[in-house]
Amino acid sequence: MLRGYQTTVTVHILFNGDLPELLPLKKRKKNLTVKCVCKRSVKDLIQSLGVPHTEVGEILVNNQKVDSSYVLLGGEKVEVFPVPVPAESHLQPSNNDPPRFICDVHLWKLARRLRLLGFDTWFDQRWDDEELADIAHREKLILLTRDRGLLKRNKVEQGLLIRNTDPEKQVIEILQRLGIGKIVNPFTRCLLCSGILEPAAREDQFFQKKLKPQIPAKVLEWCSEFHFCVSCEKVFWKGSHYKKLTRLIKKYLAV
Repeated sequence: MLRGYQTTVTVHILFNGDLPELLPLKKRKKNLTVKCVCKRSVKDLIQSLGVPHTEVGEILVNNQKVDSSYVLLGGEKVEVFPVPVPAESHLQPSNNDPPRFICDVHLWKLARRLRLLGFDTWFDQRWDDEELADIAHREKLILLTRDRGLLKRNKVEQGLLIRNTDPEKQVIEILQRLGIGKIVNPFTRCLLCSGILEPAAREDQFFQKKLKPQIPAKVLEWCSEFHFCVSCEKVFWKGSHYKKLTRLIKKYLAV
């Protein structure tokens, strides 16, 4: 055998559920016959066709369940199934805590809306793809992105490929795919940094020194209830925007 020569084999693969939508148009048929290098992992083959491993819930090879490291030898019949909806068992923490997210640079509007609903959502426009993958891996965060290449990184263990482009529809998409509509906790996190909000007492010295200077004098005349972020010390109150945000939350939860 010539040095560097690699045997090419044929694999039959079927994508189920909504996974065919992620394939190139010409490959969106029921059964694909794919030529690939022998001893290639099934995960590598699936991702080469356009489907990130984070979107895959189960893989069958010759009707037997396998993990993504399974090595293909040729002639196999592969079936790929999406993550079930809702994806509680796949993406929610085992300790039943609410899921925690990290958004890429293009999803800042989504990040703010998830914070509005009470979900810890990390975002920083300075983070590049490598940093996003590292942070998601280290902090056990669910990576949200529309970039398939980002989700294909080996370090990314949990992630969602966001299908919608509209931020409002993106929120609903996540609530439905993860089945987390019943555990939202609105107005408990800072929209700017995702820190936890705590009530602020006007008579406290901390309020007088740190928070009061942020509040317009007219607001101090009528408003008696304030909350502040324990991380960035931003102060919040129920202003004219509160009713709008409340309607927005009801819209998300009504779907």
